[in-house]
Amino acid sequence: MTRLHWFVILLFFLSVSVSCTKDNHVILQLGTFAGSAWDVPNPETYYNLDEAIKRFEEKYPTIEVEYTSGILKTDYSEWLSQKVLNGSEPDCFFILPEDFPLFSDMGILEPLDTLYKQSDSLQSMQFFDTTLQAGTLHGIQYALPVECDASLVFVNTTLLESFGLSFPEEDWTWDDLFELSLQVTKDFNGDGYLDTFGISDFTWSEAVYTNGQNIFNDAGNRGLFDSEAVFESFTFLFQLQNLAKGQKIPDFWDGKVLFSVAKYSWYRAYGYYPYSILKSGKFKWKATTLPRGPLGKNASELDTLTLGISHRSNNKEEAKLFLEFLLADDEIQDMQLQRSRGLSPSQKILSKDGLHSILMNDITLEGNEISMQTLARSIDESVVYASFRKYQGAVKQINSSLPDVLGSDDKLRNALYHLNNDLNIYLGE
Repeated sequence: MTRLHWFVILLFFLSVSVSCTKDNHVILQLGTFAGSAWDVPNPETYYNLDEAIKRFEEKYPTIEVEYTSGILKTDYSEWLSQKVLNGSEPDCFFILPEDFPLFSDMGILEPLDTLYKQSDSLQSMQFFDTTLQAGTLHGIQYALPVECDASLVFVNTTLLESFGLSFPEEDWTWDDLFELSLQVTKDFNGDGYLDTFGISDFTWSEAVYTNGQNIFNDAGNRGLFDSEAVFESFTFLFQLQNLAKGQKIPDFWDGKVLFSVAKYSWYRAYGYYPYSILKSGKFKWKATTLPRGPLGKNASELDTLTLGISHRSNNKEEAKLFLEFLLADDEIQDMQLQRSRGLSPSQKILSKDGLHSILMNDITLEGNEISMQTLARSIDESVVYASFRKYQGAVKQINSSLPDVLGSDDKLRNALYHLNNDLNIYLGE
């Protein structure tokens, strides 16, 4: 056999080897966006994700994860929807809370029940039930939680102490909130205008959810605004709003408001350097749970960012490996909690020794620490809204009708009844 023959044979085997390597190499497409899911400053947009991808590819060298950078969170929903309509959606993708009802209802998501139940690493994370509910439709787990954002009450402790009042307990009630708000709602100079106020940003959703109620049934085809408990919630909201006597309540950061409802992500963004200096350099503040109504708990609505897999993906097994790695690796989860603006959906992560000191590392203001127990309680006792396609449209309809409802006063019950009828018509269309 001549040298030429040997050379041809060698080239053949090399080409087969390269072809096999190429065939075994999978490029996994990931859908993601720039910035925080919670609309607060986050200068380290891709740090966590890039680090996680790097470690994943080291563990699984035949899988390469790619994503399109620079897609703003405000454009992400439309970008992903277009991909889905064109049949070119990524293998796996992050799902914003408001988008899950749409994608799950469209049938685009791969069921993950088997993966979740059979994965020891995922089971070990001990996800809060409320965060799992955010990725569930009709009892099927279509997405798993990546990060969540719970509602809290910010307390102006400087203002509180100036009135000689005590900081509320974590299991405080509506009555406690009203009494404290009443005591600080004052016109000091007698000019007819209030100088200090009780609470801002306590909306109908906080009133309803802290009373343990939901606004739609599970099927998403009927509103629940005609229930007695929802009427009780709006009555309390109306009483709170009346304390301001029609005056516009200033921003909490002006230092003249005792309480304000905000998300944990705001606490993370504005309780730490450098944003804390810009926001609240004139007073001290601290975060706590929301007050509970007669039928509710000390928590409100929970927002959860989830991760799902396209059922049309040709790389489902690789996508499942990536999802499992991203959500169940301790180091990745620790890094996510430290560098993101949201909360871990894992009870295991939030109960770790030394976690509190890590979170407090960059704090610049005294007195606004928040306990891990408070955060865990806020997640565990939160309400997860029903998942159905018309949810966002129905909420917009509620918000547009609220001025008439809240202006009814003694006709509140009748106004809620008519609002519920309008909702039922919309949901039944």
